Amino acid sequence: MSELSQLVETHYAAVNNGDVEGAAAVMADDIDNVFPGAGKVPGKDGFRMFTEPFFKAFPDARIEVAGQVESGDTIVTEGVYSGTHTGVLASPQGEIPPTGKTIDLHFCDVFQVSGGKAIAHRLYFDNVEFLSQLGLMPAPAAS
Repeated sequence: MSELSQLVETHYAAVNNGDVEGAAAVMADDIDNVFPGAGKVPGKDGFRMFTEPFFKAFPDARIEVAGQVESGDTIVTEGVYSGTHTGVLASPQGEIPPTGKTIDLHFCDVFQVSGGKAIAHRLYFDNVEFLSQLGLMPAPAAS
């Protein structure tokens, strides 16, 4: 297993255990994060600020990796984030009470690694898919 895939495996194992500190442990203190709806959120503190609400809202969350590609110092992971919305989800628009709905949210993670730590992290997921699965907006029409 490569250094890059080991780093991502460690990160996802922590996510699957509800361990935000373990998930952040693979990151450099000044990591460059980019998150859907939030844009640039620098540093480990930025990672915690964006992800802790998800840890609280989806305490049973699991990540399943569908595929990975590595090139140089970068690893890209496609996967599914699944969980049940049983906790309050803090958002910029206010708190979203638990819906009890289960989500299967497709995502793509891009990590750039240097010196054994992630120095950049870009997460992509479809907010419409996310909110639709929670029943907070209508699902898009099938094409």
